[in-house]
Amino acid sequence: MTKDELRQYYLKKRSSLSKEDLLSKNKAIKDLFFSRLMVHRYDKVHVYLPVIDRNEVDTRPVISTLLDDFPASVYVPKIQKNGILTHHIFDKYTLLKNNKWGVPEPENEGISSKDFFNTDDDILVIVPLLAYDKKGNRVGYGKGYYDRFLAHKTKKTLIVGLSYFEPEEFIPDAEETDVPLNYTFTPGRVWGF
Repeated sequence: MTKDELRQYYLKKRSSLSKEDLLSKNKAIKDLFFSRLMVHRYDKVHVYLPVIDRNEVDTRPVISTLLDDFPASVYVPKIQKNGILTHHIFDKYTLLKNNKWGVPEPENEGISSKDFFNTDDDILVIVPLLAYDKKGNRVGYGKGYYDRFLAHKTKKTLIVGLSYFEPEEFIPDAEETDVPLNYTFTPGRVWGF
């Protein structure tokens, strides 16, 4: 399937999950994430805020654990009018407002992608996805926000996806500008690429 076909297929597949399925799968992903990834070694963690109505993997429990139990600075993205992401420090007091797509976004000041990666820090980036393949190619929502952001990554950046589903064998229309994942966490296993 092409990226567009995969988007439609996984949006439909994700929307068919029951509330009980979502709760158990989200818990399993979070538990596997913290048991298998050495999160304590990262100075900065960038994580998307989920659109619950779209049945995205719920990162809120991950964020809560990061804030409670780890010293890393947590950042979340905001989509600017020009289609570029800015990156905003996040804590329990950060005010959020939904954008026109229903994505929760911070209201505080942010920094550019270049400034976010302009550091010697070890950085973990948790990206949203709809599908991925066994080579780590990711299919997002098709706007390229994360590929433009991750074009600035350093050698000390780890890119992780969270998914309810197993990978596709191969995404035929993956492009050179697509930034691949290092790992994907599902409810049952960790996929390394």
